[in-house]
Amino acid sequence: MIRFLVVVGRVLAVCALLIGVEVGIPVMLVRFAGWPLPRAIPTGGDIEAFLMNPISEEVLLKALACPLWLLWGAFTAALVVEAAAAVRGVEIHVPMLGPLQGIAAGLIGSLSFAMLPIEAEAASFSTPGRPVVDAPQHVDPRTHVVKKGDSLWSIAKHELGESRSWRKIWKLNAHRRQVDGQMFTDPEHIHPGWKLRLPELRPEAITLDHTRSVALIPEAQPSAAQPVPAKAQTEDLGGRLVVTINVPSGAVIALSAASGVCAAYAAAQFHRRRRRRSDDPVRPPAVVQAARSAFFQPFRDQGVSVPSNGDLIRQMSSIEAPDRLVIGTHDDGTAAAVPLGGLSLGLTGPGSLDVVRALLLDLLHQAGNFRLEIIITTADAAAIVELDRDGLDALANRLPGVTLVDSPADRLEEIHFTRGRILAERDAADIDELRQRDPGELLPNVLLIGTIEDDTAARLQSLVTAGAQYGLGALLLGTWTSTCHIGPDHRATTAEGPYARPLHNASLVHLPAADLVDALRNLADAQPVDNAPDTPAPTATAIPWEHATPIRVRVLGKPAVWVKGHDQPLRIRGLKLLLLVYFALHPQGATKEAIGEALWPGKQLGHEFHSLLRHLRDALEKATGLTGEPFIQAMDDETYRIDSAKISYDLWDFQEAAKTARTTPDTRRDALAQAASLCGGELATGIHEDWVLDEKYPLTLAQVDVLTQFASLCQADDPERAVDALERARDIDPDAEETWCHLIRLLHNLGRPAQARHTGQLLRAHLHGLQVEPTSETEELLATTTTRSAPQGRRRSP
Repeated sequence: MIRFLVVVGRVLAVCALLIGVEVGIPVMLVRFAGWPLPRAIPTGGDIEAFLMNPISEEVLLKALACPLWLLWGAFTAALVVEAAAAVRGVEIHVPMLGPLQGIAAGLIGSLSFAMLPIEAEAASFSTPGRPVVDAPQHVDPRTHVVKKGDSLWSIAKHELGESRSWRKIWKLNAHRRQVDGQMFTDPEHIHPGWKLRLPELRPEAITLDHTRSVALIPEAQPSAAQPVPAKAQTEDLGGRLVVTINVPSGAVIALSAASGVCAAYAAAQFHRRRRRRSDDPVRPPAVVQAARSAFFQPFRDQGVSVPSNGDLIRQMSSIEAPDRLVIGTHDDGTAAAVPLGGLSLGLTGPGSLDVVRALLLDLLHQAGNFRLEIIITTADAAAIVELDRDGLDALANRLPGVTLVDSPADRLEEIHFTRGRILAERDAADIDELRQRDPGELLPNVLLIGTIEDDTAARLQSLVTAGAQYGLGALLLGTWTSTCHIGPDHRATTAEGPYARPLHNASLVHLPAADLVDALRNLADAQPVDNAPDTPAPTATAIPWEHATPIRVRVLGKPAVWVKGHDQPLRIRGLKLLLLVYFALHPQGATKEAIGEALWPGKQLGHEFHSLLRHLRDALEKATGLTGEPFIQAMDDETYRIDSAKISYDLWDFQEAAKTARTTPDTRRDALAQAASLCGGELATGIHEDWVLDEKYPLTLAQVDVLTQFASLCQADDPERAVDALERARDIDPDAEETWCHLIRLLHNLGRPAQARHTGQLLRAHLHGLQVEPTSETEELLATTTTRSAPQGRRRSP
């Protein structure tokens, strides 16, 4: 009953406000100012008398009341419009009403929301057995109350586990009126207090919880010559499955790390078979063998097929940046996890170094494809993996996501500044939002691992403070703002700061140095071997650069990518080169779907396009030194195009110069000269994709036409340039008989009969090779040029 009275009170309050506005305001205006308009049409004399006499207080009061009457009328119209919109369940926008419609929408929405519990209460008092028409039925939808700083992307990430699922939330809530009366019409604009329905989470047929841990627990000392069996046991603790494996080292790693170890081993085996290497060891190290047994055991227990090597390798190509780190388990089997973005945690105690080793292994297996970057000093890396400098360098150079630095604070400041600029330029609230707009961007989570130096502690603390927004974090050995002390049994004895609750008394993952090195070598073997890297070292002295952009792509002829300051083209191959060529033919941009059909015909795309985009951007970024530049811009969720301020094409310049030559007679020769200098041959020589083949011949004809026209303009005053232009046109399209004939006539007119005859012989040989007879006009020209005449200045002997 109390609830019913509260609801009635709310409804009466809103109604009183509406009555006060709609009735009280006009009553007050009539009472104090009267009717503002004249009651009869004024005559000329009335108007003259009004203008000649002083303005009375009554007239002045009526004049001041007119705007208030207009405002009241507009607000009344807004109420009518919003009431109709609420009844029909649609949005009605009247431009003339402006903000008044928003205020009216709030009042109508508040009234509608206040009345909902009354209907529900009425339903509870309805007669048993009789259905209540229009009573709201509770379907128990999951909801999220919007907080300040929320976006659909961040809500999807935290509630659904994947930011890309924001469209599901939008689909459920689109065009629904919210509690403040506003209609949800734009997925980029949500307001605090809104209640958004969330899609139901459907359990999969089999789920592998990556918050579990894989324990590698020692058993009796085995014989040195006999391999240690991986003996698995399973125990259900608190609804979580814990897997224990008996191996000599006594290590414990998270299931995500075990999954990564399995994927790396599968990839390493693939590369060995690809190179036909038979001298590599067949049996993996004990830590790899145990991790594989632990990872596959849940599949066997549930009677599900074990993932194939192909499935495991494809797992490594994921583009989703990890957002949390499993650091251990509680006694009830639940995971002890901390967020990666903005992580600021120090580890102390005798077990801290082993914990960092296990976490480093987990992180590096999630670092591939630019998902995560680990920043660590050389000294700290050597202490963690216990290798000398040469062994450390050899290993680090083959691991994805590792950046060895001398000053970690300098590197973090560089990333902080670059990402701050990117967020400001692209009007994004944080890195998560930017990743959603452009999943192919190079925006890994960045984590500093190592010891704490006193002279840089303050700098690091200020950088990590805003780490969640910029994707930065720190996992440090030593006392920090949040510290966890780890005992010799690798259990968290004390924990302070925001991570105290998830870490308190947790049993943490741990790994000895020997096992870490074996697992990292397994990961290094999984990386593709390429003795010729994509990015050449910059030359000591920069060569002259004629282009306005730092990158120049040639597609007329054999494709090549040139970078300012390099004397050799960038080694870009495969799909990366195809993508650049594709954009050359689509300067206005192309959809992801169209690009996917061109590069992966007939295949349903997952994250392949964005993965390719990341690798291409990385190669261009390293070559140019332009950190944080996209090079290929994301126009929206589906459309991409080349950033013409960073990349230019010979094809685009050729087409622009040829257009100028056609449309501007005064500069025709200069434009033709520029276009002729860009004629490099067949489009994308060596590439035979269908979407390239369709464009090859038209562009070949266009180049021949430009060179022929330029030769015609030059042959009078610059015959050498004319000959050169025609010879280039002939080389570009040797089947164009007319070009040969034009060249032969020009050589004959220039008094070069021997060169003309030689050119004619080349033409005959080319046509005979094609089993084609020359035309009658060509035959007549060849007969004329091949007739030998006696040298002038010498008479024949009698």
